[in-house]
Parts: sequence; C-alpha cells; structure tokens
Amino acid sequence: METEADSPDTIEPCDLTPQQKQQWGDTMSLMTWTCPGFRHLFYKLLANNRGEIAAVPSRQVPIAATDARNIIINPDTFFKLSLKQRVFAIGHEIIHNVFDDVHFLHRCSKAGTVPMSDGTTRPFINKMMQHAMDYRINALLVDSKIGEPLPGICLDPEIGKADDSVVDIYKKIYDDAESDGRIVPGNSFDQLLTPGASTGQTPSQAQASRNPQQWKVETAAAQQLEAMKSQGKMAHALQRFFQQILEPVVPWTEHIKGIFNRKVGSGTYNWRKPDRRFITRDLYMPSRSGNGAGWVVVWADTSGSIGTDELCQYMAELTEIMESCQPKRLTICWCDAEIHRIDELEEPSDMDALKESIEGDKIGGGGTDMHPVLDWINQHSERPEIMIAFTDGYVTFPKAAPDFLMIWASTTNMEYPFGDVVRINPENA
Repeated sequence: METEADSPDTIEPCDLTPQQKQQWGDTMSLMTWTCPGFRHLFYKLLANNRGEIAAVPSRQVPIAATDARNIIINPDTFFKLSLKQRVFAIGHEIIHNVFDDVHFLHRCSKAGTVPMSDGTTRPFINKMMQHAMDYRINALLVDSKIGEPLPGICLDPEIGKADDSVVDIYKKIYDDAESDGRIVPGNSFDQLLTPGASTGQTPSQAQASRNPQQWKVETAAAQQLEAMKSQGKMAHALQRFFQQILEPVVPWTEHIKGIFNRKVGSGTYNWRKPDRRFITRDLYMPSRSGNGAGWVVVWADTSGSIGTDELCQYMAELTEIMESCQPKRLTICWCDAEIHRIDELEEPSDMDALKESIEGDKIGGGGTDMHPVLDWINQHSERPEIMIAFTDGYVTFPKAAPDFLMIWASTTNMEYPFGDVVRINPENA
C-alpha cells in the first residue's frame, strides 16, 4: 500500500519575475482563445485570490499540481514549457478538479484499496493511480485539441481513452504489472497533493468546502462557452466529457435502491446478533433485524436472451439492496414460458452461494411469459410486496397490472405497460 507520499503538508508561495508574469498573461490569453470554458472554471472555482496570478507559484511541485483548492505551478519549470504546452498543463489540472480526483485519491490512500467497477478491489499504489488519472485526462485534451502535450507523458489509447473509467484504467495497469512486472510507460508532469495543502486546510475541511452544485453550474456554463467557441463543432471527446459530468449515468442498482427507499422500508440493527459475514474477519458487526419489506420475488427470465451467468451476476449485485430492506421472504423464480426452478433464500447474502451453485448451468431457453410466475404466486395466500423482473421485455404481459409493486430490470429499451423500469444495459439505457 502506498500513501500520498512526497506530498508537502503546506505550500510555500514564491515570487514571479516580470517576464514570468508576462508569460502567464500569454498563457491565459491563449486559453481564452482555444478553451474558454476551461479558463472560466479556473477563474470561477480554482483561482488564487491572494496573489498576482490565478495559480499559486511554488517551487515545491515538479511542474504543476493541484490540491482541490488551487492550481500550483513551479515557475522554474512551468515557464520553460512552450505556450501551448502551458495551456495543456493548466487544462490538465482543471480537469483533475472537475473529476474531483484529489479527493478520490485521498480516499483510496486512506482505505489502502481502489474499488473496481465489478465490485472487487485492488491494492492502492499512489503513482499508479495518478498515472491512471493522467491517461484519461491527457487523452481528452489531445482528442479535444487543447494545447500541446508534453513529451513522454501518460498517453496511450491501448491503456486509457478519454471516456474510460479511471478505475478500469487502474485495473488494467495494476493487473498487467502484477502478471508480468511490466512498468507502464509514461511520466506524470504534475502531482496531486493532499487536499487543502495550499490553504492550510485539513483534507476533511477541503472536502467540505467543495460545493458540488456550484461545480455543476459552472461546468454547464463552461460547456456553453466551448459550444459557442466551436460553433456547433465541439470535439466528440469534449462533448462526452461534459455529458459525463452534467448527465452522469447512474448504475442500475442505484435506480433500484432509490425505488426501494421510496416505496419499501428498511430493517433495524441488532447488536446482540453478529453479522455472520464479518465473523471470519474477527469483526463484530451488528446484524439486521426486523423487516423493512415483506415478500420480495425476483423473476429471472430464462428465455435465452439473457444468459444464466448474467442473471446470477445481476442478482448478486442486488444483495446490498436486499440486505438493506431485509425482506421477510426472498424468492428467486427462474422462468421463461414455464417455471424451471424456484429458490427460497434465507438471507440476502445467500445470493452469492446461489450464484456459485448454478453458474454455467443452462436453464430454460423457450419463449417468455410471466403468467406462470403470477399463477405460482396466486397459489399462495401471501402476496409479494414487490417483484423485480430481469428480462429483455419480449414478454406476454397480463391484461391488468398485478396488485404488488413491479420493477422491470430491462436489458433493452422495450416499453412496459406498468411498473417502474430500470435499464440495466448501459449501451441501451
């Protein structure tokens, strides 16, 4: 595990020469001409209001740096760059702040791990994470024709593209290094510092002082400035960048969690009964007690368009939501035109064991009809409180909506006659 090594606790400013002040003015002038939206973000949200220039000059950083409060430049090295390279460097630091990379790096450093998009983790290595962030940002700047890249930087489409997730890039770098010991080429010309290093704030104070709503408002203004400058021909990478920030794709599990929070309650905690998942790790954690939800039925459409392995993975990702709402009863119903298997789970965490027990099995493959599931439910005096249906939507629907809540976890853009719809395939969302 690495921490935020070599990051100074405080930043000591230094003076600029008259020539360097003139060079700074030239840099800002070119930013106004080539990337006005980025300059807007700089002066609105990151400008140093105590000095003669918007950045903080200090010899404690390599070429440039940021601490989520200011952009810091080393005048001895920064002004040796060409004019376009200086624009590239400042743009690079601005994007770090739009993504809030400094605080993410700090959280990973404290945890000692990096969360992956597939639910796993990797050990945290500071330099490796800073490289991962740089691959994404440098690709965005190059694709958007902002400034001129510095020689030898982290820039390789085989490793990271502008719209890649930083954790996916980190996973690739880490796994490649672990498998063959290969050192990923490229250098970081900048440094992400401890949050608040330039202002004397603690990391928690720096985090609290960031106003997400203000960042969103000013980023929307920056998007408009870039659109006006490009006259409707904004680079695709830049369009995707603004869309990612202003219209983020929320994971489908978060959509379902939101529906549960609005419509279904949650259980309470029991400190007398430990959570069995943590016992093997010598951690005494409270278990959930009480039931926030009644009977929850999960229908896995096994008609063939969704593989069994995919269905198992989808349901495993529901585990956290089920553990939060603590249903009184949890049933998994595997059905296409007929029911092939029914699993009654004692606890939500049993979803993982279920995944292991049937992973790779071929279940069903016929047409899709939800009537067998509804008929099976109607055989019980108990009624479900909610049903989650994993399906492609090519379903024979009943004429009337059932008398319980429905969530369609849909892998396509099919329309549904009732219930809440959550798209779980991001390509079709």
